[in-house]
Amino acid sequence: MSSKLILGTVQLGLNYGVNNNFGKPSKEKAFDILNLAYDKGIRTLDTAEAYGNSQEVIGSFLSDNPKKRFNIITKLNADNTLAKGELLNHIFSNCKTLNTESLEGYMFHNYNSFKKSVFLYEEILNAKNKGIILNAGISLYNNQEIEDIIDNYDGFDFIQIPFNLFDNELKRKSTIEKARLKGIEVHTRSCFLQGLLFKRIKDLKGILKQSEPYLKQINSIAKETGFQVGNLALCYCLSKPYIDKVLIGVDSLEQLEKNINWSQNAIDNNILKKIDNIRVFQNEILNPSLW
Repeated sequence: MSSKLILGTVQLGLNYGVNNNFGKPSKEKAFDILNLAYDKGIRTLDTAEAYGNSQEVIGSFLSDNPKKRFNIITKLNADNTLAKGELLNHIFSNCKTLNTESLEGYMFHNYNSFKKSVFLYEEILNAKNKGIILNAGISLYNNQEIEDIIDNYDGFDFIQIPFNLFDNELKRKSTIEKARLKGIEVHTRSCFLQGLLFKRIKDLKGILKQSEPYLKQINSIAKETGFQVGNLALCYCLSKPYIDKVLIGVDSLEQLEKNINWSQNAIDNNILKKIDNIRVFQNEILNPSLW
């Protein structure tokens, strides 16, 4: 299933995640991560203009390793100040930084920034028509945003949305299937909910204390099956046929190795159904920007 994985690279450019004990890796360690990803069959990288120097790290890696070509998806900075007519050259600048002639995908970083700069929608489609990007996408959060994009902007080729043990099939399936009926590819992120799924109950603070009963459910299922929580989380996302790609982020080479090993496992359908029926009522614990 590693071919279904996208390697998220925010951790290569920033200290990121509530459970990140490693910090931003050195350039050498970042290159080790990218080398292993490629060697294990991962061919797509997810980055963004807002991810520190992640794009520079990727561009440097591709310069040093010309035979290891990744398909790269990046995102327009949500705080961009682009004027009308400037997006195409801006994308060219991204390509130069990333050391690639074209991009697998270029995305609006979130729904709100898209709505504020909706005039750029035609420009991103123009970039696709010129072959500078192969696919136009947008990162979304909730079902209302997804439905607006599906109903009113038919030029998008893919969406990126949260999906995990808490933000699960119960919340997402019907909306995802609506997107797929429109020919939109679905990529999911937050597989590990930025590390929340790995937190110890006693370490929960503030808003995150509300996640205690749900973490107990997950830990109980993990104990019942003998799977680690991370294995459950990743295989749950990979198991869904209506999800095209699953984005993972890692802080270290060891984490990537573990994720790749997890991706090879299968989970019993009865266990998957138990996870499908977990109902999280406090939406604030599903949105890391509120933590």
